[in-house]
Amino acid sequence: MEDDFNKSPKPKGKWTFLALSILSLAVLVTFSLFFWYLVSPRINAMSPLLSLGLKIAGLLFLVTVSGGLFLIVLSSALEKDFLFPHGEKQVTLKVLFPINLFLGRLFGLSKDQVRESFVQVNNSLFKATEKRIKNDRLMILLPHCLQNFDCPHRIVGNYNNCKRCGGCLIGDILKLKDKYDIEISIATGGTLARKVIVEKKPTVIVAVACERDLCSGIQDAYPIPVYGILNERPFGPCINTRVNLKRLDQAVQYILDGDRDAKGYNHQRL
Repeated sequence: MEDDFNKSPKPKGKWTFLALSILSLAVLVTFSLFFWYLVSPRINAMSPLLSLGLKIAGLLFLVTVSGGLFLIVLSSALEKDFLFPHGEKQVTLKVLFPINLFLGRLFGLSKDQVRESFVQVNNSLFKATEKRIKNDRLMILLPHCLQNFDCPHRIVGNYNNCKRCGGCLIGDILKLKDKYDIEISIATGGTLARKVIVEKKPTVIVAVACERDLCSGIQDAYPIPVYGILNERPFGPCINTRVNLKRLDQAVQYILDGDRDAKGYNHQRL
């Protein structure tokens, strides 16, 4: 059977975000140098020591962002772990992400296209760092819009209210929970999702959401690794959405089978 999880559905998809990030770094460096050119005479006149300190701080900041981006591009392209086990990746992404959105708009890309590419970069880095991931407390985090809008049995806060009638995919996802004996949580938005993460303390998350919520959730959950799966919206945003169950199942298997592989089991990933 073809492995949908390990196969990249859009091979060039992640390169959109990576290319924008490289361009954003060039813009950031250029703007920083120009800004310093404008203000440095006054700062130097006030205090040469302060000027030197700001130069060093600015240089360290640019080196951190540049080095972080180089390692992100390398790790994402090869899906091998070249990242430092610290926050350089997070700093780089938080600094460049808003610039990427702005530049993407200039090139005719929507915010969701840039965000989708970011999710693919994140998933590549997830695979690259899989040996670091602890899979003992895996949680699937779901949006409430997967439930049928007209269903009277509200499941936010208690998924056991689901009657598994087949009217939406929640019942099928609960079968995955039973199959793998893992935790699932259903949230109405980012605030509740963050609250759930703090309470449940997962070591790794498989998150299903739209582009915007996935991007913010991946960054908010740091340092907990998140594998993101975009939902499908046949009826528009936030109502009766769907998710590729096969891909969700494969993502769970990929994470849980890590221990077996490490212990020498010859297990073929789906």
